[in-house]
Amino acid sequence: MRFIGGCFIVLGGFMLYQFVGILLDPEATITYNGVPTNDYAIKLNASIFVGSFVLIGLITAFAPTKLLNKLFVLKMSLKSSFGYKK
Repeated sequence: MRFIGGCFIVLGGFMLYQFVGILLDPEATITYNGVPTNDYAIKLNASIFVGSFVLIGLITAFAPTKLLNKLFVLKMSLKSSFGYKK
């Protein structure tokens, strides 16, 4: 989980850096539903979405071990309740 969190932080950080640059440039365009647009609201929503990857990465990378163990046990119990076998 911590490795995945680190990957989310690194990749999400690179993407967030690019999207913030696009957000601050009024002439930059972003494709929305196949149509290039430079609407500020659409660029802001894209930046917030990419920023959520960084937030998820921070949460998983710095979560206490006790919480990660509980999530692992929950995952295994859900798999067994749906008939998943090793």
